Amino acid sequence: MPPQQLPLAVQLPDDETFETFHEGDNSTALKWLRVLPEKQAPLDISEQLTWLSGPEGVGKSHLLHSLVGASSETSRVFYLPLKELSDVEPAAVLQGAEQASIICLDDVDKVTEDESWCYELFALINRVTDNEYSRLVMTAKQSALKTAVSLPDLQSRFQWATAFQLQPLTDEDKAQVLSLRAQFRGLELPDDVAAFMIQRLGRSMRELMSTLNELDKASITYQRRLTIPFIKKILAV
Repeated sequence: MPPQQLPLAVQLPDDETFETFHEGDNSTALKWLRVLPEKQAPLDISEQLTWLSGPEGVGKSHLLHSLVGASSETSRVFYLPLKELSDVEPAAVLQGAEQASIICLDDVDKVTEDESWCYELFALINRVTDNEYSRLVMTAKQSALKTAVSLPDLQSRFQWATAFQLQPLTDEDKAQVLSLRAQFRGLELPDDVAAFMIQRLGRSMRELMSTLNELDKASITYQRRLTIPFIKKILAV
């Protein structure tokens, strides 16, 4: 397996890094993930398995993308967005994943009511904990205990993980995130403009980031700064 292998040609956002993640009340989870690649084998099960939960838009995928990006060039990294792969044969997807030092399974709860996926996930966790060096990080909307799972033994395995419940950002935090992400792209996003976006466009960070990408392109096309009148014109709001 080559360094930082991303199965199925998955392309990760280059602006989703630990540096662009606004921690808010999630500093403990952020600190844990930052040092996770540096831990030396043999690892305890609590170090090998990590569970990140929280509602959509709280930053779970961002943290996984950051973990992949921060891993050493010599590390073997395995990332799977399971929401997009629920119809794929699980054995073919997960086979050999335990050979990686970092394994990221995003939206694992999208497949846990499928028995085939459950058996393969159960087998993967067993292979990971047996080797004592792989680190498996999983995300879901709910805690391991509250996640619907068709195989009780798998849910038991999930509960071995070190768990973090990610907390949503405040509107002020979201405005800072937008400004930071705009700065990463070479844009200036004034405070009043960021506040306008949150008030008028909804509070989902996923949708706000998507809109910022759209505004970035429009700003380049029309050679305009991001102002409230310009945003109103582009987005017809």
